[in-house]
Amino acid sequence: MLYKYFSSEVLELVFDRDGFCGVKCSYPQDYNDPYELFLGVDLSVPPHHLATYRNVVQDLPQYPTTCFSKSPIVTPMWAHYANDHSGFVLEFDAKAMGEHFQKIAIHDVIYRDTPDPSIVPLLERAAEIAKARYVYMLRNAVLLHAYFSKHTSWTYEQECRLVDQNNFSEDVSGNRILFIPIECVTSIIVGHKTPVPVVEVSRQIAEDNDLDWYKAIIGKSHGSPFLRDSSSRSFVFDAEGIKIAANTCDSCSEPVSEGRELCPWCSITEEDDINAAGRNPYRLLDHLGLLKDYVSDADKISGV
Repeated sequence: MLYKYFSSEVLELVFDRDGFCGVKCSYPQDYNDPYELFLGVDLSVPPHHLATYRNVVQDLPQYPTTCFSKSPIVTPMWAHYANDHSGFVLEFDAKAMGEHFQKIAIHDVIYRDTPDPSIVPLLERAAEIAKARYVYMLRNAVLLHAYFSKHTSWTYEQECRLVDQNNFSEDVSGNRILFIPIECVTSIIVGHKTPVPVVEVSRQIAEDNDLDWYKAIIGKSHGSPFLRDSSSRSFVFDAEGIKIAANTCDSCSEPVSEGRELCPWCSITEEDDINAAGRNPYRLLDHLGLLKDYVSDADKISGV
């Protein structure tokens, strides 16, 4: 399964065409990472080799491309691409998309710190022998890296790309839109800050199109969201996909490890709270009217 993050403003636009889901495509020249093409070649090669590489790169075709993630619970993705958790995520069946769009490229992005060394011998042949077949081989290798490689600083995105080499996408008001059959969409997930009217529209869209519906929940004990469906059942995401949580907190229904009845925070008792308050020296200093002076003196000593 693949996941695409959206802002809440485009929900109805995405499902505007009956029976399809429309996703926006961009061109490599508009990527949000301006350094992607720099990964294609070792910059220590001779200048005339580098000139050949630049000449080939400048001539690369610009294919409409749309990006997915392999996870719906990547917190930075919710922040960056779904308007700080107020948007939504769609789950797609990659196999179904591949079967519908013949000869379309859908591949995982490879994250790298250094260029692929296999490019250098291809570049040497193209620059020194200058035969068309070597330029062809170099061009294809560079094309692959241009579309399916990024620096490791972007690893958190867990990105997969769909490259439209056969003009399946359409021009809609100046944007390239790929209309994916609704049968390829399996779930819709709204963010924990998605506006209520958008949530209600998403529920209706899910019902009309026989999609699973979830809400991403920011739990108290995990660094990533978990999911909850319209029946308030809790779900988790792992390598096998979205699945119902095997064990949940009896109080807040947050997923917990096997054998636990309560999550760590719900495990705190009233007695624990009373004892913690009684043993907090700040409370005593505040009661005696000394807290402000104590903090000021401590700041001076510590150099704050």
